[in-house]
Amino acid sequence: MADEEKKPRKKDSGKVTLSGREMIVLIIFGPCVFVWLFLASRIVISATTSSSTLENIEGLLTALAVLTIPVSAGLGKLFEGGWGDKEKPDKEEEDE
Repeated sequence: MADEEKKPRKKDSGKVTLSGREMIVLIIFGPCVFVWLFLASRIVISATTSSSTLENIEGLLTALAVLTIPVSAGLGKLFEGGWGDKEKPDKEEEDE
């Protein structure tokens, strides 16, 4: 028992593994997130430089709101708690 406690634990190598499902989510929602960010930055830049954009901003904000739905769903999938789950220790190790 004392020998087991003195053994150094293996360090994580820092590698990240993705399943096929996670890769598909990244491939599908990646461009959607980039378009959403581009549109949001374009709205801010246009609104700060042109007063006519502020008068007609409803259409741009509607497009941004429509894109927000799939972006939030995709980011929700990406940041689920299921990534990087480590194996649970055996009951014997928990009892000790």
